[in-house]
Amino acid sequence: MTQLSGMVQSYVNSSPDKRMVTDRILMIDPYEISTYLALGTDVGKFNMVNREGKVYEWLEDTFNPVADQLEAAITGTTTTTMTLVTEAAFQAGDIVLIDSEKVWISAMSSATATVVKGWGSTTKTTHADSATVTLIGRARVDGDTADDSPSTEISTGYNYTQIMQRTVNVARTIEKMAEYGVSSWEDYMIDKYMKELMMLLNKLPFYGTRSATATLGGAGTSTVARSAGGLRTFITNNLTYATSSAATGGTAQALTRKHIDDTLENVWTDGGKPDLLICGSWAQRKLNDFYEGFIMTSPDYKIGGNIISKLRHPIDGSFIDILVDRHCPSNEMWLLQRDKIAYYPFDPFFYERLAKTGDFLNGEVVGEYGFIVANDKAHGAVLEFSTSA
Repeated sequence: MTQLSGMVQSYVNSSPDKRMVTDRILMIDPYEISTYLALGTDVGKFNMVNREGKVYEWLEDTFNPVADQLEAAITGTTTTTMTLVTEAAFQAGDIVLIDSEKVWISAMSSATATVVKGWGSTTKTTHADSATVTLIGRARVDGDTADDSPSTEISTGYNYTQIMQRTVNVARTIEKMAEYGVSSWEDYMIDKYMKELMMLLNKLPFYGTRSATATLGGAGTSTVARSAGGLRTFITNNLTYATSSAATGGTAQALTRKHIDDTLENVWTDGGKPDLLICGSWAQRKLNDFYEGFIMTSPDYKIGGNIISKLRHPIDGSFIDILVDRHCPSNEMWLLQRDKIAYYPFDPFFYERLAKTGDFLNGEVVGEYGFIVANDKAHGAVLEFSTSA
């Protein structure tokens, strides 16, 4: 029944009021794929052949090691032999350094070296078990018969691709309707799901686990998926744990500049040249604290605070870009050499319509990607540091 009233006001009879509505939908969550953009998909730098495989490999080799250890102590100063940990680590003619004494190797038999101590008039001394033996030179006898030289075996790195997918289901009626913020629900969902999948792909380096039904050649099954390994799968050297035990699982300690410098020095010693540091927001704040006092400013500089976006390598002086990624675990910092890492776009994301099974539009956003990290020793990380200290 109609009700009588006096003045018509804005807070009564409001059903027919016109409301202001945006003509776009505002996404609350941030869209970021910074690690993906930094590492890229240029697998051409690995010179891979027989491309487009769900299981893929790369070959790695290294120069011969320049150091070994004594298997047993050298207790005398006139001894003529020494035993090494590694068989065929050196060859006849090698000059090695043990502590401060130079030793010349005249012959090798398995892990036993015939030696001349006090080479180059260095002082003949004793040496403890497990003392480091470092190759520093080579002096062959004139006209000597060629001996076997140490050699390395080529190793194989491998990974799997993984399929990433989102289904788009849009009822026919709503797709035909005109609505605020959405001109086509199908297009809107494609765009949204594409971004969601790209962010999941961005997380792969930090959380990816290499897994399939076989160690090599695994292709998954009809019920078990395969997945690609990330940084932790391949980077096992030059890991600095900022914990009380300096090993994984200890009590987390405050991140220090020394943790970073030690890791960079270890990588440099192994021949790597990191040019990218990836971290989360906490580590970026610590970096700002570490290096803020080393920024040169002019007297009229009135901005409070600074963002450290590059580091200078403490050994070779090269520059290292700092990348803050909200997907990077907050207690991890990765030091990477970009020319040794890439995403593998086996089948880049695309949208395809699927067969109709009802009164709706049916399709999927799908793609298949892998990840490559070559030369383990070219990279490093500082891990498990406190995010409150």
